[in-house]
Amino acid sequence: MDFQITKEEIEAEILRIEQTFLNKLSAYNKIISYCREILESYRKEIRLNDFQDIASEILFFKKQKALPLTYLIYYENRLSIELEIPSAGEAFRQKFIFKMIERTNSFFFAHKNFLQYMALDQEYLDEFYFTRRFTSKNHMINYKNYERDPLFSTSHDLLLSELNSHKFLLQYLNKLSVQVKLSSSLVFEEPIKIKWTTSKVALTELVYALQLSGAINNGNTTLKDLFSIFEILTGLDMGDYHHTFLKLRGRSEPLKFIEKMKNSMLEHMAGLDA
Repeated sequence: MDFQITKEEIEAEILRIEQTFLNKLSAYNKIISYCREILESYRKEIRLNDFQDIASEILFFKKQKALPLTYLIYYENRLSIELEIPSAGEAFRQKFIFKMIERTNSFFFAHKNFLQYMALDQEYLDEFYFTRRFTSKNHMINYKNYERDPLFSTSHDLLLSELNSHKFLLQYLNKLSVQVKLSSSLVFEEPIKIKWTTSKVALTELVYALQLSGAINNGNTTLKDLFSIFEILTGLDMGDYHHTFLKLRGRSEPLKFIEKMKNSMLEHMAGLDA
């Protein structure tokens, strides 16, 4: 049995979805559906062919299934947070974020032994954790949280993906806390609403240009702060903008949006002279 979807392919598709949808809730829903489709294709393949040996079964439940399941859980959590976080008041928003961070850290603490086992790349319990021979409701971690298919689950494969997703979630919550603080420092008589109507790639190009040109605070403002400000102004989630920048470098026209802005200005000036 050969699972062809690689880590790079999954992450590239998630990035593409994030950049395609301006509405982040729509992007999260699409990513969740994409991960479910992968898992369902894996489930069908296992029902048809099963595994050749224990080693391939361990590899699947420890590595191959874990990646789409990790992202599925992570984006389900992000969607839930975006829907539940208070819409106004820094104190209320920060309290909500702090509570989520506490809950995440408590989850890590509750499973610290298994977390240590994985962090040290240990293997002596892999057959117990990542094969179906030892799967039962008595051993299955958090089986009540999801409908568990006994042919497609082990005692710890869901727990592994939950721990991995919580690592991502902790980074996201810390970033969200910074954004809330930044937004509270921007005082407007009326809320300013900006709808970014082109791609996230174009916005990435613009923000990098502003930072590198020294146009804001003589270049002393960090990329992280600039992207946080633009995320607040546009309501977008820019995702891994460093990875997006690397993709810009590889394009035949790396400054496509900036060239478009320049040409639009020149055309406008020429029209005024006509």
